[in-house]
Amino acid sequence: MTRPLRILISSGPTREPIDPVRFVSNYSTGYMGSCLAAEALRRGHRVTLVSGPTDLAPPRGARLIRVERAHQMQAALRRQMRRADVLMMAAAVSDFEPARPRAKKLARRGSLRLALKATPDIVGTLPRRRGQLLVGFALETSRGVARARAKLRAKRLDLIVGQHMNGARPFGRQRVNAFLLDAAGGVRRLGRLDKPALARIVLDEISGLWYGGMHAKGEGCATC
Repeated sequence: MTRPLRILISSGPTREPIDPVRFVSNYSTGYMGSCLAAEALRRGHRVTLVSGPTDLAPPRGARLIRVERAHQMQAALRRQMRRADVLMMAAAVSDFEPARPRAKKLARRGSLRLALKATPDIVGTLPRRRGQLLVGFALETSRGVARARAKLRAKRLDLIVGQHMNGARPFGRQRVNAFLLDAAGGVRRLGRLDKPALARIVLDEISGLWYGGMHAKGEGCATC
């Protein structure tokens, strides 16, 4: 009998403040992370969901940790990572934050020059233990497979879920044009599908890697 996995999922956007009432963010709604959590729970796994600001209620049974900024998500994931068997990094973390957020609301003016700096590379800074599975997500507007492969190698992931952004924005309940890229370089093109279907495929892949691969024998993964 296989034991349930402890699955840690990041979800939603982050918001990086410009001043007390404005922020830098993106169009993520957290729906992909919610679908992953719901599917994992349906299969009997234990789920912790670290979510940026969204309007979605968490799936029943998931442990929810709410955050707002990238550094808060990083801290929450660091605390939970040591107990996780699987990390699915589905959050759309803002890549940039204002270099000098203002303590008071900025007055409207003819122009404003906003200096930005990079937010932390969350996956690259997380503690890891032998045997964990790490799944990343990549949304690209061009050269999707090549960029996803570079991300998989740089971040030492076991699997990456890629999405081609060509046409409508693939946020919320929109269908996505997706592919899977594994650590050996194999590409599985999934075509256009909805996010609950994509979540089922991703959980199938995780089950195959965990129960059917090295983890079933108590060994570590090659990329950990």
